[in-house]
Amino acid sequence: MIETDKKVLKTLLFYSLIVTTITFIVELIVKNYSFIYTISFIIGAIASFLCFMITSYSVNLATSKEKKGSVVLIFSYIIRLALYAGILYLVFRFISKYSIYPCFFGFLSIRVSILIYYSIVEKVKDNNRTVDNLKIDKYIINELKNHNIIKVNDLIILSKEELLKFLSEEEIKKISISLREYGLFLKGELEVIKEDDDSSKY
Repeated sequence: MIETDKKVLKTLLFYSLIVTTITFIVELIVKNYSFIYTISFIIGAIASFLCFMITSYSVNLATSKEKKGSVVLIFSYIIRLALYAGILYLVFRFISKYSIYPCFFGFLSIRVSILIYYSIVEKVKDNNRTVDNLKIDKYIINELKNHNIIKVNDLIILSKEELLKFLSEEEIKKISISLREYGLFLKGELEVIKEDDDSSKY
């Protein structure tokens, strides 16, 4: 499992625990110890987790088998659809017809977790991340700090041309590689990469 998947799953666990606790407390007060909605949400969240794992596995499998990639992804989609439909039916049939609603919100857990992770957690990390966190040589970090570039956000607003005033091509390349681990790029670099990819198609 790639590192990003692990981080999303940690967010899923945190989010699911919060929603489960809130639902549990509400049912404890209102429903006189009947926890059908809490159970239904947990079932939906588990299904969400399983479908995320199926998606992650199928994407990895599809990229390793280029010719059969589309077949793998379609088969994965059918499995996930069948899993969602089957669980909704079982919840409706054996728990309560109204329990399909918290179960459905459980299905959305992974989507909400991805949204939270990339819209909130990653943004906070990006704002607080310093150049010390980059996997580059210490002397490059010191050189950046000597030019008042302390945070990664200070770095990504600079272009390659600006960095060339005090760093070499090789040093900038190391910085670029390290930034990409966080999904970040130097100013204008992403556009250049896209242009190179487009030109290579012809």
